[in-house]
Amino acid sequence: MGLLGMMGDSFGCSATGERLVSAARDGDIQEARALLELNPRLARYSTFGIRNTPLHYSAAKGHHEVSLLIESGVDINLRNCSALMQACLYGHWKVVQILVLFKANIHKKDCFSGATAIHFAALKGHTRCIRLIAADYVPSLPDFWSIMRGTATGETNKEAFDAA
Repeated sequence: MGLLGMMGDSFGCSATGERLVSAARDGDIQEARALLELNPRLARYSTFGIRNTPLHYSAAKGHHEVSLLIESGVDINLRNCSALMQACLYGHWKVVQILVLFKANIHKKDCFSGATAIHFAALKGHTRCIRLIAADYVPSLPDFWSIMRGTATGETNKEAFDAA
């Protein structure tokens, strides 16, 4: 996307995109569904500064209908401060659960603080969010139990563990 395309979106030239942001923020599922049926690409719309998408606003407000936006093709791991981080920061464990099920990157770091979603959840004391992310962390490692027992075959498994 060129500079002019980014500026067009960031200065609010897309009234329909702003309507979707409002619907996502307010939890208006009917309005969001109608707008996405009209134009599914609206799920990728971002606000001023290319910072937040409708998914970010929906996750921050705890609207667990975020799956509608995800199913419309939005990349849940696109931004530096992810929707998962937003949900963890505000303790919306149902949203965290949905985002983890849709393979949100639990290792993604915020561009400003370097914190991950679990850091945001821990900072605010949201234990359910912490548990959901921790439960997703262990199974995501290849041959986890073999590595922990020391019975892993080959260096590739140990390298995979260190990389995760």
